[in-house]
Amino acid sequence: MKNLQLILASIALASAFSFNPAVASFGPGDTSSLSARTMIATSESMEYKININTADASELTALPGVGQKKAEEIVKYRELNGEFKSVDELVNVKGIGVKMVAKISEMVKV
Repeated sequence: MKNLQLILASIALASAFSFNPAVASFGPGDTSSLSARTMIATSESMEYKININTADASELTALPGVGQKKAEEIVKYRELNGEFKSVDELVNVKGIGVKMVAKISEMVKV
């Protein structure tokens, strides 16, 4: 019985210090866990997308390259033209070009 308790305690302790590839550091040639790290980072970034049809200006400023003025232009465009039908329609907003849309397209939705 004592051995069983010791084994269970060891397992509990080991699981508390389990390897997390998302926070591991890699040496120059160590890419064995890089794909796992990339998948975790990608899945985490894909969990939440900003809806460009419902987000206010302050929410839109969370997007890279979108400051207060561009965020206000997105809201203004939406108010004047109705909801966006696609993310690509953002190119019609003053101050937003094709490169910007490509940069943020994975972070937004309609």
